[in-house]
Amino acid sequence: MTMRWNKTLAVGAALVLSTACGGVDDQEALESLPDFEGTSLELNADALEQDGAALIAQDLRETEAALDGEGAAMLEGARMEVKALNDALRQALVPVADLVKKSANAQPGDVLVYGPQDRANATYKLTVRKGVGQRYQWKLEARPLGSTDDTAYKLVAAGALKRNGEAHRGRGTLVLSLDNLKAVSPSFAGQGKLMMSFAHFGQGSKSLAYRLANFTPNTEQHEAVTGAFVGHKLQATGVTRVRVLGAYNLGSTATAAKEKVLTSVRHIPGLGGRADLRAWGGDIAANTYYVGSACWDAQEQEQFRVLFQCTDGGRVESCTEVSGSRVGTVQDCRGPELRGDVTPPEGTGDDLSPEPGNPGAPDDVPSDVSAEF
Repeated sequence: MTMRWNKTLAVGAALVLSTACGGVDDQEALESLPDFEGTSLELNADALEQDGAALIAQDLRETEAALDGEGAAMLEGARMEVKALNDALRQALVPVADLVKKSANAQPGDVLVYGPQDRANATYKLTVRKGVGQRYQWKLEARPLGSTDDTAYKLVAAGALKRNGEAHRGRGTLVLSLDNLKAVSPSFAGQGKLMMSFAHFGQGSKSLAYRLANFTPNTEQHEAVTGAFVGHKLQATGVTRVRVLGAYNLGSTATAAKEKVLTSVRHIPGLGGRADLRAWGGDIAANTYYVGSACWDAQEQEQFRVLFQCTDGGRVESCTEVSGSRVGTVQDCRGPELRGDVTPPEGTGDDLSPEPGNPGAPDDVPSDVSAEF
């Protein structure tokens, strides 16, 4: 049987399956692990490589310096945050995919252990346990490269999944500790924690929620984020919606100081997309904030953009347009679904509720990085 991971993380190599002793079937356990396609965030299903959600290895190449206000700037700001998140997910799931190519060692308590296995930056070990009601739990641990001390292992990723029938699909959780990975591999560039919950629905739709704590996959390329990301994809139509928080410079502000930007993005294949944002900090004066909207066509060419400066407690209708921020008119947006008034997301970026049009909400997001066994 060729499994989904062949298409996502294993770079074309077939998985080697074995039958473990005891009450755990190796193939069933592997199909109950998450994969990148089911946990990654997507902005545009036609541009997965740009979002960092392509099913290939890809470094985080987009930096704040590239956000110069040209093109669909509001899209690129959100895309930078999505790429960073997806990059970290890939860094955790690639070692998992490599480990399960090997035969597992069966342990008491319906447990399978894969590894240890050396990689470039650390030695990894994956443990999978069959829980109650066909809910599988797993944890990925790492220790310094070359170490033989089992007490040196630190938890770098963990999660659980109860399948809905299809391999790697169902309801589950996934947590990452980039801090622990850095502790065993000091040259690692990331930091912080990521906790997520996911749910998959019929015909390939998914709903995702992430909690980030001082999180970045690369401290030199990406500002650390503490806040919430959410997103969903409707497989039948390819429509996606996400809401992300980041720190980067808005092109219409006075200097290169970074603002906090909360952005809601939707994309409709064949039409294009729209972003609505709320921004504060940086060059934006205290007790004020910016709100704005932009849209782009199916080739991601910007058609409309505008920013307004608002006062705390004021209404959007009474805000002042930021000089020089306007490009085109909202009627230039390619379809009625992408037009309408500025509708910025509410709050300061810690809301885990799903975006409108979602196929259903995932379960509660874990509050910290821990394994269930």
